Amino acid sequence: MFSTLQEYHQAIISAAWMITLSLIPQDLVRAGAILLGFLICLQTIRPRILMKTLQLRLSSLEEKLQDAVDTGIMRRSDTSFINQFVRDMGRIRYMIFDLHERTLMTSGGIFQEMKAVWEGLSLEINECIRDVDALERNLEINRAKILKNHYHLWR
Repeated sequence: MFSTLQEYHQAIISAAWMITLSLIPQDLVRAGAILLGFLICLQTIRPRILMKTLQLRLSSLEEKLQDAVDTGIMRRSDTSFINQFVRDMGRIRYMIFDLHERTLMTSGGIFQEMKAVWEGLSLEINECIRDVDALERNLEINRAKILKNHYHLWR
């Protein structure tokens, strides 16, 4: 039946695994799957990870703002857009400093992070990420309007 000793050992190991897996109750497998799903979900809503995402988005916004200033787009923008943009940018920076401070206070361990998630810190960070994205979108819309008006004169 078995041509080599190695095949015999593999068959024994395979049978042992089949017996072991058949002894594990279905509920235990389900509980393990739920726990694994919870851990993956927790990893995506951890405040420290979300703060890194927020800081990357803010850096992207600041690069686009610097580009708009360097190319003269902001100089050609209307004053109401610039004033609103400056107010929004200041509000977002204040929120980021506050969220960063609160995130650093939860860096004592996973249970402190879970408590912070429960208290809504991750939701606030996600809201701030959406605000940064909206501000970046407004900057791009303004840039497109300015460029369209600039090239419209060439027609």
